[in-house]
Amino acid sequence: NPQVAPTLSRRQKKNRTRRDDGSPGTVKKREAARQQREKTSSLISMQLSQLNMVEQDLASFLHNYTLSWEQLVQLGFPVEFGLYPGRAMFYKASEAPHFGPSRPYTRFDVNAREFVPKENYFYVSYLLKDNEDFKNKDNVIKKESEEVAKERKCVRCSKGFFVTTSGNYLSEDQCTYHWGKLHSNKYVSESYTCCNGQPDSPGCSNGPVHVWNGIHDGMNGPLEGFVRTRPRKSPPPNGNTGVYALDCEMCYTKNGLELSRVTVVASDGRLVYDTIVRPEAKIIDYNSRFSGITAKDYIVKSSKTLKDVQNDLMGFIHADTILIGHGLDNDLRALKMIHSTCVDTSVIFPHHFGLPYRRSLKSLANLFLKTAIQTDTQGHDSSEDARTCIGLMLYRIERDFRAVCSL
Repeated sequence: NPQVAPTLSRRQKKNRTRRDDGSPGTVKKREAARQQREKTSSLISMQLSQLNMVEQDLASFLHNYTLSWEQLVQLGFPVEFGLYPGRAMFYKASEAPHFGPSRPYTRFDVNAREFVPKENYFYVSYLLKDNEDFKNKDNVIKKESEEVAKERKCVRCSKGFFVTTSGNYLSEDQCTYHWGKLHSNKYVSESYTCCNGQPDSPGCSNGPVHVWNGIHDGMNGPLEGFVRTRPRKSPPPNGNTGVYALDCEMCYTKNGLELSRVTVVASDGRLVYDTIVRPEAKIIDYNSRFSGITAKDYIVKSSKTLKDVQNDLMGFIHADTILIGHGLDNDLRALKMIHSTCVDTSVIFPHHFGLPYRRSLKSLANLFLKTAIQTDTQGHDSSEDARTCIGLMLYRIERDFRAVCSL
């Protein structure tokens, strides 16, 4: 007897239609996103053509913008300290206040007497000894006889919630929050960019549980699982150490933010590496509004572990390779990679309030490149963001070295 196809409920039909993604509206949005990516790539080609510059020349100019050791530490890049060889540590400054730069924030003084560089490592003795986290040794990897619950602060709604040392939630309260940022100007009072709500208005979005980023203010570490980019066995014959732009997407797991996608593009905008990454811990929230990653991506697309990704990247990113990014400290922490030859567009184009404020990549692209990015409501395009960082640095080089580039 011929088999009869099962009858689908209204909800199943609706979900199947959604998964189809063939509606005119979806196709139109995809086409618009594709055109925007092509526009970003063509912009880079045009800039390189105008500068008449090859990658070797570009690398020489970019060395003028690489971060110093002091900047790497103060911005929260993962570094290796002499006290803990083979492990990573990073400093997290307190969050910026909403109403201007008048309120002081915690800052790491790398010029202090007790902070002494030791070869390629940072050596800390008195500072770490005086640090409360190291006194309590709560953040140092150790075996515990029983689970201890710690209060975490939700990065979305700022409410406290308790999580055990193994990442288990003691309660699963729903999170109500604003996904946008507070913004104001001389014409409009401060409001959220997501819904125009006032600072004290109830959230406009709901999440199943509270989430945290896995880090805390002050010194974090020592942490295992990090890799350091290796020096080359021999210098490249043409002197070109390589230039790449990097962008990562993250999701929330029970252990905090973890890597869910990594994209690398070459200096000419060509896609070099792009993969979905399987987090080590259970995913709590895919952060799809910003990451563009959904549960479906882990079903229909191939994915790699973080260790696989580290091995892949170490194959073509060396210690002297220039990495460009926006808020690159976040990307390298997610990648668990220690790398010091970095150019960060959030530093090259600083916020007028100064640190810890940083201008968004979207605003920089609009102001300096006259292009719109991150317009897709389904999430950011990591390749578009990486190419935008290259475009911004080409713009900056042309502006700063106009006389040299015109020769």
